[in-house]
Amino acid sequence: MEIPIDQLAAVDLEDKTVSPDRSAGLEQIFACLKNKDDTQRFVGLTLLMRYLEGIQGNYDLILRCWHAIPGPFLTRLLRAKNINDHEDIRSKEEAQIKFELGVTVLHTFISLLPTQHLQDLLVAGISTQKTSRSWNLRISALIVKKPLSSTTISTEIIQTLLSLATTSAGARLLYDSISSQDCWVSLLEQVPEQPMILDIISRTFIDVSLSDHEVTGTTMHEILYRLDVLLSTLMMNTYKDDSTARHLLDWFYRLFEALSFVTAVTLDARPEVLGWLKPLIELMQEHGTKHYNSDRRQQKSIVVLTRLLLEQYPQFRLIFFDPSRKSGQVPCCYIFTTTLLIDIRATIPSISEGLTTSTYPDTSSRLAASYDLIFAHLDYILQTEDDDDDNTMTTSLPFDLILKLRDDIAEAIRFTIECLCDRYNAMSETSKSSELLLMSQDPLVTSQIGALGFWLHEDDTASADDALEVILRLYACKTDIAPLCMNVLEGMCRERKDLVQNARELVEDLSSVDVATRNALGAAVESLADYYDSGQRDAENDDEDEDAAYDDGVYDYS
Repeated sequence: MEIPIDQLAAVDLEDKTVSPDRSAGLEQIFACLKNKDDTQRFVGLTLLMRYLEGIQGNYDLILRCWHAIPGPFLTRLLRAKNINDHEDIRSKEEAQIKFELGVTVLHTFISLLPTQHLQDLLVAGISTQKTSRSWNLRISALIVKKPLSSTTISTEIIQTLLSLATTSAGARLLYDSISSQDCWVSLLEQVPEQPMILDIISRTFIDVSLSDHEVTGTTMHEILYRLDVLLSTLMMNTYKDDSTARHLLDWFYRLFEALSFVTAVTLDARPEVLGWLKPLIELMQEHGTKHYNSDRRQQKSIVVLTRLLLEQYPQFRLIFFDPSRKSGQVPCCYIFTTTLLIDIRATIPSISEGLTTSTYPDTSSRLAASYDLIFAHLDYILQTEDDDDDNTMTTSLPFDLILKLRDDIAEAIRFTIECLCDRYNAMSETSKSSELLLMSQDPLVTSQIGALGFWLHEDDTASADDALEVILRLYACKTDIAPLCMNVLEGMCRERKDLVQNARELVEDLSSVDVATRNALGAAVESLADYYDSGQRDAENDDEDEDAAYDDGVYDYS
């Protein structure tokens, strides 16, 4: 039975005169809810909302009240929001009143229940196909269309969805609602005014990705596909406001840092076309580089997000390309990379002084990502130089800026070598082994060693002789950094027989190290000797091949 609009309007949710007796009143409310007449049910729900204000913490009574509500009636109230289906104003007003009451009921109960009680209620609610469908319809009613209602109701909707996302059962319901690119459009359009919506997305996907996929039947491919759908919808909006854009970038950082374990192990499961990637790159170029120096937290968000996306999505290398820049304008990628170099040069000279501070982990993470991005950019430039015929690999850097960038990187490498040596020299002999182990596990040191190895193989004039001892000792720690250390040593010794001999002498002089460490160092040095000898043989063979080519007339200078 439909409720007449005049009777709906007569029931005021904010009417403070409604004061039912605490015991008899509840039974009267239940009697109204059991009535087949929708008007009586509406009155019962309105009275129940007033009653619930006085029973916070009495979870058994709260659940009793919840189960007294006819489930189909609550679902119909929420689905009445489809007011565009009604032609006359009276019907639209009636639908809006019904919908707002349904939202208030759902919001009130979910707010009153602790997470575990809410989880139990949802698990019971989706235990059968019929009740599960009811919850799916309620969730869809909250997210599918933007309500023509007050800010209060909009906030209650978002708070309700956020509370649902804090439970595994609620997150699953929200995840299942992402069936197409259109389903969350109206909700995501409210992100600038309601940033909590972003937390609904992240909590939903993090919870689902952590669930037992054998039980839920969810695959990583499906998770990434639905994430792509939602992010593509999100990035259809325009975020011109600096504050909103920066908040969004910080949210992307937190999301992908939390989901990095998912994307890292599912390279083949990623969608080939990512609708959100290009708009995100443009947003980062417009707002990320502009405000990089605004605060340390924002710096970490931008630089680590960029590194994460580069690791997980090869297409993100377009961050190093800026086709939209105007003639004579310095490319965003150059500004960003130069800013990272400035941050490194300004920070690492005094880095050893703050190793034990509470802020060092964030500093290490930020600078490590900076090293990785700088050399990812350099690698991109080198590949575009080698692949001139490949239209997909285009650098937007003029040649003079490339030369300037290489000079700045060379200077940063010199600072890096000094930083590694200073940190090593500051260690006491009695605790050097334990300090070296910690140093080898530091993300910053790992990235520094990786960058140093890249540069030594790229720049024939580069030298890192001063760092020979610390690199050898880090290699001997036999942690994940060992292959990177060997790459550095090979770059140092590829045409330096004297350095190989220096390394041998250095190992012999390290009398304080244990036998296992000395054996590891000795093996490393002999590997370097073999590397040097093979390099010499290759060079000689290349010379012989080139001489033969001249003799055969391959090179013609006429």
